[in-house]
Amino acid sequence: MKYKTQDSPLDRHIRESIKKDPEYAEAFFEGLSDEPLHVQITLLRRVYGISQEEVASQLHVKQSQISRLEKKNSDHLLSTYQKLAKIFHSKILVVPDNYKVVPG
Repeated sequence: MKYKTQDSPLDRHIRESIKKDPEYAEAFFEGLSDEPLHVQITLLRRVYGISQEEVASQLHVKQSQISRLEKKNSDHLLSTYQKLAKIFHSKILVVPDNYKVVPG
């Protein structure tokens, strides 16, 4: 079965705004850091315009595993999240409450 990227007009708008406007990008990613991990994964994948199947291929897993990663209450190995972070050119952080991540 072939899965396609769900590239909505909103996804394209966000992607273009991130590329063009550093302030928008900073606000978007700051807000994203407040979201649960499964939401972060889904939004990053969509902003990058990558399908679940493409992510699965890069991780050498089935598309259904990526779907499970993007569901609420998913529980997976840290190594899986580290591999995902690498695909999205990101890092996994543990940030104490009441602190903000400052872009470097």
